[in-house]
Amino acid sequence: MTFETSGQAPLSQKRSSVFFSGGSFFGRVLKWVALTILTLGIYRFWAMTGLRRSLWSATQLEGDHLRYHGTGKELFIGFLIALAILVPFYALGFGLQFLGPVATVIGFGVMIIIGFLITPYALFRRRRYLLTRTSWRGVRFHMQGSAWRYVGAWIFWTILSIITLGIAFPWRQAKLDRMLTEASYFGNVQFSYSAKAKDYFDALLVVYAVALIPTALLVFAAFFTEGKSLALMSFVAFVVMLFIPYAFARIFRVQVDSTKIGDMAFKTYISASKFYGAYIIHAVVVGVGAIVIGLIAGVLIAGVGMNMSPANAAGFVSFATIPLIALYYGVLLFANMMVLQVMMFEWKMSSIIVFNAHSVMDAIASGDLENAVGMGLADALDAGFEVV
Repeated sequence: MTFETSGQAPLSQKRSSVFFSGGSFFGRVLKWVALTILTLGIYRFWAMTGLRRSLWSATQLEGDHLRYHGTGKELFIGFLIALAILVPFYALGFGLQFLGPVATVIGFGVMIIIGFLITPYALFRRRRYLLTRTSWRGVRFHMQGSAWRYVGAWIFWTILSIITLGIAFPWRQAKLDRMLTEASYFGNVQFSYSAKAKDYFDALLVVYAVALIPTALLVFAAFFTEGKSLALMSFVAFVVMLFIPYAFARIFRVQVDSTKIGDMAFKTYISASKFYGAYIIHAVVVGVGAIVIGLIAGVLIAGVGMNMSPANAAGFVSFATIPLIALYYGVLLFANMMVLQVMMFEWKMSSIIVFNAHSVMDAIASGDLENAVGMGLADALDAGFEVV
């Protein structure tokens, strides 16, 4: 990320880059992954906190670093509170399945409704938590507004997007991104957002073209081929997936270019190649890890097959699968944290130019701290390792 000061001609504006001065993340990520596995996942709250703190402190803007003030303890407590909220509802939904077909339908309905309500609520509260735990130049970010108002908009536009087979998605994304952004503040300076549905539609135009047009043609051809043309739908889905990183890059550019903090504006020149590169590297890491684990499993099976009776060998193999599964989880976790989080965070941040940075220098601290319940709900719903 770079800054430009105002009061100068565009060609002579001063720019300064963001420096990642936190050293190598490789060893730290390995440590966090190992401790997460050894503690059966409990350490992930501290691992996620360590990852954010390291990334934030390594990000330097105009000589000042971002600071992350969250703790693993509050994330863990927030997660436990979230479980206390979610478990009774999901237990009810699951228990109803044993009371007959009608009760089963009701049970599934309860779980779907709770999921639809809690997911957007958790997303809003999660963002508010992260903002209130982030500061720059001693001033914290924060967030105002009603989480339930966001829930209503999220449910309405999500259902509409499903009904319209994705056509309404650009309107959905523009509305939700605007709500989240305009509820955000840096101290007493409010964010603003200018992107329209058309900007998202343009970003997704290629995906729509390769998804909707071939799908329509295949469905039309199905009337003349006795449905055989529908077998090509999997190929269409594969082609669409190839364009997803391209769409992600374009949407990220729309989001950054449309965001302002007071008079401070942003511009990104990140290319789709960064997104393709991250996903390819991630796939290679996971693939190589899976091959290595598969070879280890093969050696173990071959070894015990020659030295043990069939009954004992079956028991040993069953027991040995536990550490192998844990090892594979570790590979997935490492690839996620190191590639999709660390690498992408650095690439995204270093692609941004900031204009009129001086305009927020007089921002005054404002806003209240957010508790970690929303963060815990988000974690309970997906248990993911997402930086922002």
